Amino acid sequence: MLSVETSTSLSVFEGLQIQQLWAAARQLGFPSALWRLPHTNEIKLLISLREEIRKCQPELEKLSPGFIVSSFHWKDDQDVLFLEGDIILTFGSETQLKDAINTAGEEHSEVKRLLKLAGEIDVNETAPTSVNTTSLVTEVDNFDSRQRFERTVELAVSAIRQKQFKKVVLSRSKDLLFSENFQPAKAFCELSKLYPHAFVSLVNLPELNEMWLGASPELLVEQDAQGIFRTMSLAGTQRARTAPGELIPKYEIRWGEKEIEEHALVSRYIVECFKKIRLREYTETGPKTVLAGNLYHLRTDFEVDTDSANFPELGSVMLKLLHPTSAVCGVPKEPSLQFLLDVEGYDRSFYSGFIGPAQIAETTSLYVNLRTVRFKDGKATFFAGAGITEDSIPSEEWEETELKCDTLLKVIERGL
Repeated sequence: MLSVETSTSLSVFEGLQIQQLWAAARQLGFPSALWRLPHTNEIKLLISLREEIRKCQPELEKLSPGFIVSSFHWKDDQDVLFLEGDIILTFGSETQLKDAINTAGEEHSEVKRLLKLAGEIDVNETAPTSVNTTSLVTEVDNFDSRQRFERTVELAVSAIRQKQFKKVVLSRSKDLLFSENFQPAKAFCELSKLYPHAFVSLVNLPELNEMWLGASPELLVEQDAQGIFRTMSLAGTQRARTAPGELIPKYEIRWGEKEIEEHALVSRYIVECFKKIRLREYTETGPKTVLAGNLYHLRTDFEVDTDSANFPELGSVMLKLLHPTSAVCGVPKEPSLQFLLDVEGYDRSFYSGFIGPAQIAETTSLYVNLRTVRFKDGKATFFAGAGITEDSIPSEEWEETELKCDTLLKVIERGL
């Protein structure tokens, strides 16, 4: 059992870098998470000193500080993974430690082991990050992968025209080899710099022998210390850069009927969730064009003052209603989800599930786990999806998934 004593002394952690602490926690088998919220400069590192990752219901208002990870196929009566916040460190930069919360206390044996090992790690001597960008599949297999995905898009369009559902979000994965010298914390810091508008996270799940790195633009549920609840609809995609790599100005972006309808379906879904719980006091702002990495999206923001509405548990209630959102599943939810189970052909795992800090400084911020890559058994598995409507063109949907995979791949290819 861990002590309930809380130590906020910086002294024992001062001088240690994020990469040292991350590497030490990983070597010791501690579940841990790094993240940076959109439009902020602070990086937080959470380390759980428990032997196992706790599994619990996401009753957000009742949780202690921690970090939530859930799969795509989570149902509202199932538990999620919850990394206990035994140690929570806040960095103003990669090296500037601003705050430290240590519920175990400085004398705890696991804390001492962590500090000792972190101090012995020289990140400057570690070999550079590297990913072998030669795909694990042959060129023929890659062609077959594209054919399978495009055929699935055709099946989806046919189902939509037969009125089985209005929209479905198909996804795929892409496997690459990665070196044992890969430095995940360094890749996280690079992503944080390149994608300031996204929720950037790195999570180590030692029980599953895997790590997840991602830069998600989509907020699922947030409720802050002032009781303000937020969510968003994010759908519709366009390239943000020209072929030479120049950023296209927002005012030059023109949205077609397909993207506008796709976005409207997601927004209407959120409003329908509000109606189910008879919530009328909400603010809707948008849609507006927003940048996310090398893509532009349409986004509409929704906000509720839960204090005024006398609804403190709104975050937990909306989490169950919203997930999986129409931006990662489809509309209506049940028939589109069943279509995915029948034809998608692989397990999404934590891709398009939800992930994020809970009750950190009395604020919970859960994001849809998009633009993400899983590191496991020497393989880096990239995930990406595309919203399919009756106007979808299979080859264009394939290219959209390739663009989304490239968001992360280009960062890792740099040889950090």
